[in-house]
Amino acid sequence: GLVSAFLAILLAMSGPLELREVKDASGRRDTRQLVRLMIFGMMFGCGLSWFITMQSMSKDIFIPIFVTTFSCMAMSTLGTVAAVMGYFLEAREFFEAEQIANVWAGVGFPVFFVISSVSLSAHAHPFGIGGWASTYLSVCGLLAGAFCAMVRLREEKNSTTRGYGNMSCVISWLCAIIVIYGRFGVNGVGVVGTTSVAGIPASVLGTILCSPILLLLEGEGGSGSGGRKKYQVSSTKSKKKGLVLPTLTRSNWFAPLLAGIVVPLLASTVYAIFLRGCGISKFSLLFGTGDVIKSQEDVFSHVYGSARRTTGVGALDDVATMAQKSMVHTRTMVAAAKLSGSGIWTSSNFMGPLMHFLGLVAVLPSLQYLVKHSWYGSAPSGGKVILSLPLNILALLIGRGIPSLVAAATIGLVGGIIQLATSQSS
Repeated sequence: GLVSAFLAILLAMSGPLELREVKDASGRRDTRQLVRLMIFGMMFGCGLSWFITMQSMSKDIFIPIFVTTFSCMAMSTLGTVAAVMGYFLEAREFFEAEQIANVWAGVGFPVFFVISSVSLSAHAHPFGIGGWASTYLSVCGLLAGAFCAMVRLREEKNSTTRGYGNMSCVISWLCAIIVIYGRFGVNGVGVVGTTSVAGIPASVLGTILCSPILLLLEGEGGSGSGGRKKYQVSSTKSKKKGLVLPTLTRSNWFAPLLAGIVVPLLASTVYAIFLRGCGISKFSLLFGTGDVIKSQEDVFSHVYGSARRTTGVGALDDVATMAQKSMVHTRTMVAAAKLSGSGIWTSSNFMGPLMHFLGLVAVLPSLQYLVKHSWYGSAPSGGKVILSLPLNILALLIGRGIPSLVAAATIGLVGGIIQLATSQSS
């Protein structure tokens, strides 16, 4: 796979697969450019997707690997062609890249997602290591991010190019967030292996690490070189397409990153309180039927396997494996007990969900002030910030069962202190 991708790059650089439009002396259009782009897209995209799927699903059986690889190759070919066209085409010809991107996102993505789901491998959870959903969304997320980066590097820009680049950036970020929470859940309950780093749950840490993807978003206010300014003027006469952000400038570049952290944390908190354990997963192709743990027996079966509920010892388990599973079992028991007590469908009483709901309500004012301040530049009054700080401390005390709520409260507390310090210094 990597050999095919590197060979495509070599042919593109040496000339046989020239990606730019080659015009003759008479000025006629290059009719072979699309053919060269398709050949490059198949060699590079298919090679890259083959490498990723083989690394991810090499231990699975043939049918899931074949179906997922076919879907990823098709998406990679279209995505590679769209990214190359998005970089090399002139602004007045960008509609050709728009058509490929629309087919990729509006038709190819849902169709091949359904095709991949038909595999339904019995060897891996859809979002687990080697799962079809995590593999497919990882490939699509990389392609969306590549399209965004190529459009961002263009010399000639208008509102359409920026809108499509911003939309692909959000798609890339969403794919990464879905893969992370599909793999680790809210608190890593039921996941065998490392679920935290330095005491930080993997889902929370992954949310923070994925948020810099949103720094590729580009607003209408920023201007670069003189060539770009010319297209800034012409863009006002054209119809805006994609995700256009007129209020995003260089002064508030940090706002999308902050929003990319806060929104998933709040969404996962709402899910843990109101939706987790309500039975929706039983009818879902994504989460299967085992995403909720309610009892010690469920924890045991998640860690040791449903066929080992009696002893927890498999035929090939050595002493080190048994010891590792014992440690995972202990940590999972503690996390499952805290998490199950925070949801209305999994808690044995009403006080746990009520306390976590109050904690969720308590963090909203400070997070709202923080996001608005970073995006619009209008700082809240010092009195409002002071009143919101104790609410974050309250959320930290009563919402410890949901890691995302604790993280949101910490961000609100630290951000409120920074806001208060900057307002007093000014």
